[in-house]
Amino acid sequence: MRRSVLLLVTIPVVIAIAANGCAGSRPSLAEAQPPSTTVDLTNVAKIANTDPNTADSSLVASAVVASVNVYDAPNVPNATRTLKNPNTNGAPLVFLVDQAQAGWLRVLLPVRPNGSTGWIKATDVKLSRHNFRIEVRLTDFRILVTRGTQIILDAPIGVAMDNTPTPGGRYYTTELLKPPTDNTVYGAFAYGLSGFSEAFDTFNGGPGQLGIHGTNDPSSIGKKVSHGCVRLRNEDISKLAAILPLGVPVTIVK
Repeated sequence: MRRSVLLLVTIPVVIAIAANGCAGSRPSLAEAQPPSTTVDLTNVAKIANTDPNTADSSLVASAVVASVNVYDAPNVPNATRTLKNPNTNGAPLVFLVDQAQAGWLRVLLPVRPNGSTGWIKATDVKLSRHNFRIEVRLTDFRILVTRGTQIILDAPIGVAMDNTPTPGGRYYTTELLKPPTDNTVYGAFAYGLSGFSEAFDTFNGGPGQLGIHGTNDPSSIGKKVSHGCVRLRNEDISKLAAILPLGVPVTIVK
């Protein structure tokens, strides 16, 4: 599969609520596998008024314009917000599609409050499908990553402390970051998620964005140690970074 190389730049810390402050070296954008199947825009009409995300696959929209207008409903004259592409971290702007109708897509938004959705024009994005899913089980200290019916990873995790809990819900991966070395609080790689802490409005200069990342402290796995992020062993996050596209749905359960 062709790899899509993202621009390597120094960016502000985005995973702003990881364990023990997450004040390590700032990560840069890393390579991410593109979703495997391109979807022609004519197919939007075929999935009109249906849920485009099935048990077998998810539909991802990647921006092809410099900014994407978001509307409360299709065919209304005024946008309620505009999201820039690349996003504020320098990563390509992607959305997880929730619903489609001719010319319009309802998408999950990487903004507060968690669970926000909005409508975007289908002409502002290109569509693709993949069949990866991530489930984070906080109480069990486990992460389960699947591709269709195949289990890609079933591994232990470090989770948030009780006073800074990770909010449960449905999110998706928005960017993949590579720290300059593995010996930071982010470990080998860090995924930014579309969700945000409900304990912090901001954290360490960032927006309190949730993340899934590696660690330079393997002993923290299986414990409540972070300010909201999910921690994996470096070998586990590295395995995911090699194969996952952006726009992977992430379900966080207690």
